[in-house]
Amino acid sequence: MELRSDASKQYIAEALLQLMKTKPYPSITNKNITDRAGFSHITIYRHFKNKEDILSYYVNYCFAKWKQEWDDHQNIAFNLFSFFQKHKFLITALYQANQQYLLISHILSCCDYKEDDIAVLAYAKAAVAYFIFGWCDVWYQRV
Repeated sequence: MELRSDASKQYIAEALLQLMKTKPYPSITNKNITDRAGFSHITIYRHFKNKEDILSYYVNYCFAKWKQEWDDHQNIAFNLFSFFQKHKFLITALYQANQQYLLISHILSCCDYKEDDIAVLAYAKAAVAYFIFGWCDVWYQRV
């Protein structure tokens, strides 16, 4: 059942991204998404609260898949920059939907940020994460 559930989530996320190629994000309805994915309207509510939740799921999925390919011989900035290059369509979709903030939590995770870090360590990790996000953000906006 878990595999089927994961496949449903994947189809729903891909349907949303396909729709974002042709429609403005705010005008995409859950019905549009389920029609594109080939599911009943209720299916989306079994897995997601809203469209942002779908995008968050897909970002999580892409980061998890990408982390399997992580190159330990490269620095964190290079690895994240590679992610931005490889997933340019996703990044574009997030910017068009004004949801680019979804990337920050993953960049913080890559910097090994933890809620229980002592303050000075948390600040340092957050500074690095936001620096990297800013760098990737400027790169994205220039290409």
